[in-house]
Amino acid sequence: MEVAMAVLSVVGTLASFYGARVAWKQAGISQSAAALAGRIKEQLINHRRTSELSELQVHIESTKRTFLKYGSAKPSSLTGIKHSADAEVALEFIHKLKSLRDYFSAPEGNAADDAFDEIGAELVKFKIAKSSKDISEIGGAILNKVVMFSPVLKKELTEQKETSVD
Repeated sequence: MEVAMAVLSVVGTLASFYGARVAWKQAGISQSAAALAGRIKEQLINHRRTSELSELQVHIESTKRTFLKYGSAKPSSLTGIKHSADAEVALEFIHKLKSLRDYFSAPEGNAADDAFDEIGAELVKFKIAKSSKDISEIGGAILNKVVMFSPVLKKELTEQKETSVD
């Protein structure tokens, strides 16, 4: 009986060691899977950010094309242009910009909020402007403010793309 107990004890000990080894291997596999899942999640988040910023890039380019005529044309050549329709293009841009403001936060302030406020103030004046000269000047000012925001967007978009590659 003692021999049987000793054999059972040895077999139990060996089974315990084997179980511990299997558990150790499974823990390593689980840890690797969790790390991979974390990297995939981060890549998906970065891809979404890049996609959103690319969409904003489309809006900014559309706004620049729309307002280019105000920056380059003589005021007299703007007669008959519906500037209120052009204002809608800029309004779409600044609303999209505001919705993505979290990407542009920095210790010195938020570039998206600043651009939104500046362009929004010019848009108010632009919509009520009556003379071709005023429309041209204000439209040119809006164009300049949109162009000034372009490098900020490009920098953020580049950073997001670089983060996605890592």
